This record gives sequence, C-alpha cells and structure tokens, in this order.
Amino acid sequence: MRVLIVHNRYRARGGEERHIELLERGLAGVGVDVRRFERDSGELQASAVRRAVAGLALAYRPGGGGIRRALRGARPDVAHFHNIWPLLTPSALRAAKRSGAVVVLTLHNYRFACPAGTLWRQGRVHEDCIEGSSLRCGLRNSRANLLESVAYGMALEAQRRTRMLQRWVDAFVAPSEFMAGMLIRSGIPARRVHTIPYGIPLAEAPQPQRHRFVLFAGRLVPEKGVGTVLAAARMCPEVPISVAGDGPLAAGLAESAPANVRYLGRLGRPELGQALADAAFTLVPSEWYDNLPFAALEALGAGRAVVGTAIGGLPEIVDDGVTGCLVPPGDPAALAAALRRLWADRSSTTAMGARAREVAEERFSSTVQAEAIRALYARLAAA
Repeated sequence: MRVLIVHNRYRARGGEERHIELLERGLAGVGVDVRRFERDSGELQASAVRRAVAGLALAYRPGGGGIRRALRGARPDVAHFHNIWPLLTPSALRAAKRSGAVVVLTLHNYRFACPAGTLWRQGRVHEDCIEGSSLRCGLRNSRANLLESVAYGMALEAQRRTRMLQRWVDAFVAPSEFMAGMLIRSGIPARRVHTIPYGIPLAEAPQPQRHRFVLFAGRLVPEKGVGTVLAAARMCPEVPISVAGDGPLAAGLAESAPANVRYLGRLGRPELGQALADAAFTLVPSEWYDNLPFAALEALGAGRAVVGTAIGGLPEIVDDGVTGCLVPPGDPAALAAALRRLWADRSSTTAMGARAREVAEERFSSTVQAEAIRALYARLAAA
C-alpha cells in the first residue's frame, strides 16, 4: 500500500511534527510504502505579499499548495493529511480525492471550527464556535490578532457552510475521544470519525526513578498552566520543580519563579530523556482542551506518574490514583496538595510509574498506533 503523508508545518516545531515523524517510521515498520509532502508556514515570514495572498486564500487555495505534482509522483492509495493551513487548505483535499486516493485527515487541534485552533480565547476555554459560528469567534479575536482572527474566521465559516471537509475527506482520525466528540458536535458524521491515539517509541525498560525533582516539560504559554505551576510551587516550597521548554513566558520565568523552581531551558531529546529519568513524576497542568499531549504520553513511556488536569484528552491518559492523579485546571491549591502528597510518598509514585509504563505499552506504543492506522487504511481501500 502506498501512502502520502501531507502536512503544513508550523513556524515553531511541536507535537504534530513529532507525531508525523513517528507515524511515518511506524508505518514503514509495518510494511507501508510511505512518502511525505510538506509545506512550511515559515515560507510566509520573508514576504508581506505572500502573507497577504495566503490570508486571502485561506478558505480555498487554488492549486492545493502544489500537491498535484506530489500526487502524480507518488500515486498513493491513501493521502493522509494533518495540518492544512495556511498553505494547503481544503483544495489539497479535493486534489487528492480527484486523484483517486482515499483521503484521511487527522485532527490535532480544533481548527476545523476555531480560528485559533485551541478553543482558548482571552485566557479562557470556549466552545461557542464548535456548534456555532467560526466567524463570530474570529470577531472576538480568538488569535489575539484581530486581522488574523477574522481572516481565519471567514475562511472556516465558508468551509463549514459549503461542507468542504465532509465532501473531500473519507475518514477523520481523532487522537482522543474528547476530540472525536468535538468533531461530531461540529457536524462531522460520527460514522466517519475514528479514534486512534498517538503512539510513542518505547525503550526496552524505563530507567529507575531517581526522585530528584518534579518535571514540567512543555511550551511555556498560559494555556499550558505555567502560571498555576509557579503559584502551586510557592505553596509547597519543600518540593523541587524543574521546568523545561520555551515560549513567550520563558523570559520572565527566572524572575518570577520561587526558589524551589529551576528553569532548564529548551531541551533536546537526549536531555529531555535524562530529565525524565531524574524526575519522581511529571506535571501536565493544561488549562485548555489539550488533545492528547505528548508530555503525558512520554512520561508514561518513561515509567513516570503524571499529575494532570481533568480537561480535554488528559483523563484518557491519566487514570486518577492508578497512573497519576487529576486535579481541576487552574487550581494552584489542588495542584500543590497533589505535589506534596506524591513527593512524600515514594512507594506510591513508584507503583504508579510501573503501571504507567504498562499502559503505554498496551495503548500508546508506536506499533499499536501504526497497526491501527494501517487497518483503517485497509478498510477504507476495501470499501
């Protein structure tokens, strides 16, 4: 089976790019002939004219962002799309459909309805655009840039009213049940929505816990709960916390962090693996509808318990009291209580970490994901 993976890369590398690399490797491992076609949003940085043209063509970019040549060269049985904005747009889906390929779209965020893609607006989660108007959401400045918000709002409104995704996508892949529910609420037929969690590579055996600190690793933005971590840290000065990552809040972190918080900066993959080995457990205190965060999956794979928030897809990763614990989002006191309890109880964190690793092997390995995706491709091709 020949598969073309299609993706519009973001300006800042994140979980989607990592997922695509792992998926490509996993599919090749189960016998799928995989090729990739990508565009990069960084192409727009050098030219204001290019940005203006891309903004005007967000709803439907004639030519599909150059995908036709890739389709002719690869002749795929399946075209598996990921992010399609701003350079591909639904016209790339149409080109793939017309080429005779089965078209699959994985939704990593909420940009099928929300101009920001996050359901996060002015410091709070929202759902009004899921069953309501994307344009109205854009007019409420969901991207914290009114011009961009309105441009994306208009494009999504046009796409939804003309049912572009429904017409040109054969199957929608949701990495979490939460995402699947949002897709269905937005108008995507339930029979075409398939929940297949992300997969991660697993070492033969996780390293033993060193219990040196509690680890937060993620993008340093408000919706990831960084402010809540700092507030909770002030309430439990006996718990050492290390923060790894980069983002808009990084510059002020050193000044605002209490003495028990250490900023590690942005870590490469080997350094992140070492930090996970040194951690007693990890923090994933998201305050937005996080889909299926890699930070939590990789903690499970490393045999570390996760203190997460009961929001989005996190409860599908963290089994409260079994592989970690769940606290309400944006609640520093509840987070501090969980930190104190788990830091003081090494036997519990060790047991939770062992079970976390078992869950990663059962549900979130690269092999499990690749087999599920390959099976979906086969069903769609047969139909």
